[in-house]
Amino acid sequence: MRRDLMRQLQIQIPAAVAIRYEDRFTKGLPDLSISYNGRTSFWEIKYADPRCVTSKVQHYLCTQLDTQGFHCRYLIFQRGIARPTNPRPRQIRVVKPADFDHWDRLGLVLSDGLFDYAAVGDHFLTVHR
Repeated sequence: MRRDLMRQLQIQIPAAVAIRYEDRFTKGLPDLSISYNGRTSFWEIKYADPRCVTSKVQHYLCTQLDTQGFHCRYLIFQRGIARPTNPRPRQIRVVKPADFDHWDRLGLVLSDGLFDYAAVGDHFLTVHR
């Protein structure tokens, strides 16, 4: 998922500086920063299967970055489940830190029915215009 996302960034925004931070030494930092067109955005990438959780440190830092004028969002990949009762589509959502507790109802749906990385790349371009 993260590798596909980085590949899509290279295709759609080759001039962007994209840095992945997720490793065991950088706990709490957002997973990805993108610097392009005079702006830097931060992204915490989550996989919902079916729950989506964040640590207090991650949430605090993402909220602080967003409050200070940096665009910081959760990018949530929701696994689809096709069942007769309570079906859930495969989606990619962008959620503000303030809306994280209700991520499954709030935020912007970038892709519905599949993981469309081009839609994510389009969103990144919109953020950096």
